[in-house]
Amino acid sequence: MSRYCYAVGSLAFTIMLGDGEFDIQKSEDGIEVWVTQMGNYMNMNTAWINRSTGTVAIVDPFDSKRWVSALKEEGLRPTHLLYTHTHRDHVEGYKEMIGLVPEVEVWGHENTSVSGLLSFAVFKKVDFTNKWNNAPNTTIQWNCDGINLGVTHSPGHAPGHVTLHGHGVYHAGDLLFTAHSGRVDLPGSDPLAQWKSILYARKLLLDLPKEWRLIPGHRYDWIDGTTPDWVSIEEALKHNFSLNSPVLQQLEGN
Repeated sequence: MSRYCYAVGSLAFTIMLGDGEFDIQKSEDGIEVWVTQMGNYMNMNTAWINRSTGTVAIVDPFDSKRWVSALKEEGLRPTHLLYTHTHRDHVEGYKEMIGLVPEVEVWGHENTSVSGLLSFAVFKKVDFTNKWNNAPNTTIQWNCDGINLGVTHSPGHAPGHVTLHGHGVYHAGDLLFTAHSGRVDLPGSDPLAQWKSILYARKLLLDLPKEWRLIPGHRYDWIDGTTPDWVSIEEALKHNFSLNSPVLQQLEGN
């Protein structure tokens, strides 16, 4: 397994990961955060791992064989899949993962199940074993064996879209990229809901430590033309165009 491994806060620059390369950081509370990018659309995957309990919670695993193989080298195995939404590029690894790890728990928001959307090629069916059910732009806690995450219902890009944050990371899914936000021209998208979710995300990010990483759903261009795997929350709040859009001021005034 090709990987970078270091303690949180020990690097002052962002590594640009190769396809399937893993960045591993360990927080002071002992929870490891693994980040990788995979596939032609440079999907970003995040996993929170508690080695003492063997708990491995992966967000949107793209290539399940590579995930299972990398974890096996460390004596680990996926225990939970946490889906931001059910667009096919984000659930690409679902079927394969179920074949490899049939006992894995599969989590997503109940609002992903919208009648008729599976007829569109952009969506793919996922059978959740467990569902979140919080209202739009609210955050609930997901706690499992020392892994403590905030799960925010952030619809707009897709029905039932969620973001997850904890242990030094805000995984934005396709709500936010490093410099922009997710598209809203797909079946089931809702532009107004997206802006409301971005407004809530901005307020949430303002309350999180500024050195935390914002992991986007895809690795796209940053303001300087590079394509970093992540940016700090401080950098995102300063430079992300959507987080600084006049639209947010208009929404706050209504």
